[in-house]
Amino acid sequence: MNVRDKQAENTKNAILKVAAEMFLSQGYQATSTRKIAQELNITQPNMYHYYKNKKVLYVKAIEYAVSGFSENLLAEYKSHKDLPFEELLLYMSQYMIGNFRINYFVMRNDIENFFTDEERRDLSKNWDGGYYKVLFNVFQSHKSELRSDLAIPVQVGTFLTMLLPYIEYNDAKRKRNIANLKTVINIFINGIKKE
Repeated sequence: MNVRDKQAENTKNAILKVAAEMFLSQGYQATSTRKIAQELNITQPNMYHYYKNKKVLYVKAIEYAVSGFSENLLAEYKSHKDLPFEELLLYMSQYMIGNFRINYFVMRNDIENFFTDEERRDLSKNWDGGYYKVLFNVFQSHKSELRSDLAIPVQVGTFLTMLLPYIEYNDAKRKRNIANLKTVINIFINGIKKE
């Protein structure tokens, strides 16, 4: 790769990093491409040279954020996969909450309101190939301990539905959520009904 190509690649990655931070904290509608360009000290036309419009930038920025996070999450899973199921689920959940900064409900609203069905499918594939896949491995590796009448994808989907509201952009909320996580996971695994 020559110097010019390397500079272009660095600029593209810098745009994605800043765009991901802004989109994941503020949402699609509240984030302007002008603000992203200003943060990087580049012009909007320069940014549009790499990403043709705001939607393309959003999709690529989310993909960038999720893929980087997913690689780290997979590495954490591989280094802790021998833990007992409840400990592993707690560890992975704490890692997700502690390291993935996102305003999830704003993002879901943005995706539902500003993107076509096809664009939503593309974004979902990106998510499913990321953290969902890692959590699927957690459940799959302990399937002998889990209910056989519930398919692994149902178990993972239910767990994610419970976990995602705990993933926050705000540091104070994330710390509070991590503190409550052990109880939440215990309830998820063991239920609330007396035996």
